[in-house]
Amino acid sequence: MHLSRPLGGLAAIGALLCGACQNTNVSLSPQQQAQLEHRAMSLLLRAAQDGIGPVRANAIEALVNLAPDANLPVFREAVTSAAPLVRFAGCVALGQARDTASRKALRRLIEADPDPRVRLAAAFAAYRCGEADSGRVLVRTLSDHPDEKLRADAAYLIGELGEPKALKRLSLAAARENSGYVAVQIESAMAKLGDRASLDRLMEYTLKSDAVTVLLALQTLVELAEPTTRKALEYRLHSEADYLQARLIAARALGRLGVDEGYQLALDSLTFKAESDNETMQVRSNAALALGAIGQTRALPALQRLAEREDDTRTQVAACYAICRIIKASSQR
Repeated sequence: MHLSRPLGGLAAIGALLCGACQNTNVSLSPQQQAQLEHRAMSLLLRAAQDGIGPVRANAIEALVNLAPDANLPVFREAVTSAAPLVRFAGCVALGQARDTASRKALRRLIEADPDPRVRLAAAFAAYRCGEADSGRVLVRTLSDHPDEKLRADAAYLIGELGEPKALKRLSLAAARENSGYVAVQIESAMAKLGDRASLDRLMEYTLKSDAVTVLLALQTLVELAEPTTRKALEYRLHSEADYLQARLIAARALGRLGVDEGYQLALDSLTFKAESDNETMQVRSNAALALGAIGQTRALPALQRLAEREDDTRTQVAACYAICRIIKASSQR
């Protein structure tokens, strides 16, 4: 989420969501929830097709989590975008959905895309779609590429492969890695692949003072939803002197564990205002995502208002995603 340019159509979300949440003190009926979910999904789809840069990438990420099979055409189109970030997001989505029909297009990207990050994402997707040899691209990049950002991307994508046999490669890379930024990504990847020692080290990372390290570690704990991390997450949530973003990510991770201790903090943070527009966006978006993970339908009116009134389309996408997460979870109870 790095773009603040408004996206045509999302600014009118209030009209599209048609007043379902006008009264913030009442619960939505099942019919109202269904209507709200449909509108929010429609707006995510529009953003994934017409958005610019990060807005489109964020919407693609939301759709692959909500309805991957139904949105394969959107992901396939994304890998032809002129924007490298969108191609990256499209490749990752195709890999997560295991879209074997895209293997030919992915091989072309591995061989010829001018952006090295896109080539990494295409290699990830191709591996997930049955092209085992493409994993070598990720391993080579992690092992010897001079750019630490690319090594970090390779570590992240290896962790997303879901292959425990990659633990040996990751462990070797960790032993020779000098960059702290890459090191925490390697630990995150190993934790995702089931390494208990790496999970313990990630919890230690959440106690560090370096903001980047803390946020990366917390993001991984969101994905893992591991019950043994609860105490570490509660510590970060209740540390009032901490970065607000870190506290909100901790609230989100706790929400995934079924713990709603961060609900009020997330709700209050939907209206947070900083001097920097980018900081305002980051805090409000993380607050929306935390509420989506906590999953309480009483948050829907506030999220609808955020989607309706927010100027930053990145935050609108986060609010729509949270709305869909909450309503889907509610319908499955």
